[in-house]
Amino acid sequence: MDFDKKNMTEGIRTAPLFQCRLCGGLLHSGGLSLKQIPVCNRFTLTREPAERHDLRLDQCARCQLIQLCEGLPIDAVMPRLPWIKYREPEGHLDSVVDRLLSGPCSKAGSSFGVGPFDQPLLHRFEQRGLSSSALETRLPQSSEGERFPYLETWQLGLNATNLAEVAHAYGQVDIVSCRYLLEHCDDPLGALRGLRQLLSADGVLIVEVPDSSKFLAARDYSFIWEEHISYFVESTLRLLAAKAGYAVVELHRYPGELEDALIAVLRSSGGEGGADVVQTGSSQSDLFRLYVSGLQPTRDFVQSSVAAAAGPSGDGVALFGIGHQAVMFVNAFDLSQYVAAAVDDDASKSGYFPPGFRVPVVPSQALLQDTRIRTCLFAVAPGIEHKVRDKLAPLAERGVQFRSIFAGVPGSLLSGQSSWH
Repeated sequence: MDFDKKNMTEGIRTAPLFQCRLCGGLLHSGGLSLKQIPVCNRFTLTREPAERHDLRLDQCARCQLIQLCEGLPIDAVMPRLPWIKYREPEGHLDSVVDRLLSGPCSKAGSSFGVGPFDQPLLHRFEQRGLSSSALETRLPQSSEGERFPYLETWQLGLNATNLAEVAHAYGQVDIVSCRYLLEHCDDPLGALRGLRQLLSADGVLIVEVPDSSKFLAARDYSFIWEEHISYFVESTLRLLAAKAGYAVVELHRYPGELEDALIAVLRSSGGEGGADVVQTGSSQSDLFRLYVSGLQPTRDFVQSSVAAAAGPSGDGVALFGIGHQAVMFVNAFDLSQYVAAAVDDDASKSGYFPPGFRVPVVPSQALLQDTRIRTCLFAVAPGIEHKVRDKLAPLAERGVQFRSIFAGVPGSLLSGQSSWH
């Protein structure tokens, strides 16, 4: 008995404890766990065994921020190929600039961007007469091996020490833009605090992040990603800003088909008086609880549906659009054995094996000639799905079925699951 008690005590003592990146509270064990998921950018020219990691997503009971308990090591996430790049929405930026320059930034004359997705906004500022500079805030990395530092390295540079050096070198400006980088930060609170050093006395920080509400409500598990550390909604973005010492001047939502964009206009409040602010209410915790409880039934439904679509020979399914959401979809639901064709018209991907897949990427022309395929799953944005359907019209003519992998899209693979109604 004493031996068992000792082992139990040792187990409790050595169990990893994770702290919330927003409020510092302890994360508990009620979250969502994905076992042995490969890094989504690890494409290879041969079918090599993929390096795999567990991902655990949890929600802080105190402030409600949804986050990975533990981010992967920087080197594990860093791309091995130079063509690994991502795109973020730009269609709403004309409206953003009009709103800013007619409102809180009406007297602004200068702007900085601190990440890879700020240039489209800076270009619009330049067209309106502002001086604009895209800063290189990434920290230098070792050149050991073939590595191509990207977002995982950019976020490391958003710390107080590095940003103080940037401010000393380049000065301060009226507008600092940080688009689609905060969700990648190991320390989002430290990033926001550090960015205050780049602001002029009355300057504003523009932060844009994806809002997680839609995919959580739809119970879409392809949106979990090892490169996204935090999963913000409006309330947690406001809390983070307050705790970092900002007043929220404006916060706007720009609708997207699968996830909305949140744009916060922040001004330094002169201190960090929001340190004791905590979120109250249960709506977000209920949303996450349903998301967690829905994983297993969704996995069971997807596996049985894709297995049926693959047919008796198991080679009747193609997947079109091989980005990180497609990779997560296949690996989170253990579907690799059913994907007979991985299809993408990005020439850079052709011939590469996506992580965890058994087949290499082929172009759509190869798919059109593949008579095995009975169902083609789409992992493309709903707004361009009609273009893909037009391109693949010969498949439809011979009876191939098209289904989106995204839960929130009408007619998707998941639309037949009873729990969604």
